[in-house]
Amino acid sequence: MKRVAALTVASFTALAAHATPSTTFWAPSTTAIQPFLTPHITYDTYFWKGPAAGQAGSPVYPVTTGLTMGVLPWDNLQLELGFDLLLPSSDPLLLNAKLGVPEDKLFPFQPSLAVGIFGVGTKQSTATTLGTDYNMLYAQVQHSIPVVGGYVSAGGYYALQDKLFQASDGSGTNRAGFMGGFISPDININAPWLQKINVAGDVQTGKNAFGAVGGGLYFYFTDKIDLLTGPVYFLDSGSQPGGKQWFWTVQLDVDLPRVSPPPAAAPAPTPPAAKAEAAPAPAPSAPDSKTTAATTPAKQ
Repeated sequence: MKRVAALTVASFTALAAHATPSTTFWAPSTTAIQPFLTPHITYDTYFWKGPAAGQAGSPVYPVTTGLTMGVLPWDNLQLELGFDLLLPSSDPLLLNAKLGVPEDKLFPFQPSLAVGIFGVGTKQSTATTLGTDYNMLYAQVQHSIPVVGGYVSAGGYYALQDKLFQASDGSGTNRAGFMGGFISPDININAPWLQKINVAGDVQTGKNAFGAVGGGLYFYFTDKIDLLTGPVYFLDSGSQPGGKQWFWTVQLDVDLPRVSPPPAAAPAPTPPAAKAEAAPAPAPSAPDSKTTAATTPAKQ
């Protein structure tokens, strides 16, 4: 058992924690699905203080870059497909998919629902070597917080490959657990360079390399570009690069909408002020007086 655990540490030192379907912070603990034909590009880093990258015990994951996109044109049933490249690593490709029903589509106050799979790798694990076939199934239920906004979600996961889900202390297989997430209502900033901030956090339980609690802040520069940053606390530090309990993450997300929003309507031109007829002078000695009436157009 300890030999397998040691292989698990080596495997995850070479690979970041998981492929990135739509997530809350650390885990896909949300029913959010990318809109139809709207690509979502991600660039995620996880790191901590210690030896430089490439050295023994270096507390850093490979950079995760990827793309996720909605592929169904329907409102009531949505599907996203995606991939990630974890570089540098020898088998960098991981795949993911998520199918879901948005909130309030089936009946009033219905929570949104989603099922999916992530961490689907291209290298198969054997009795003697570990691959990248993490293959985690999951399901989530989520509802927005009434009146104020934000959401709360709850669900769970189950990994189809048990060899990659061994506790680092040799205590056995931990390939199932709880996933839950939270995002706060919008904190509107409305500055030219920062639209809003959201507080986010989630948890994925299990004494394995995926078990963690994370939380931080989303900074939305526009409604299509955001930066997420904060700490991740691991539930099994022995499964992490450098044996670290904490990592810091910085994640850049960009949506590429297929249709540009319509340009703002140009304001209606203001007609010139109408000039009233001059009243006749009461006496030749009085100055000539004129009254100007301005016309104000209705606001659109």
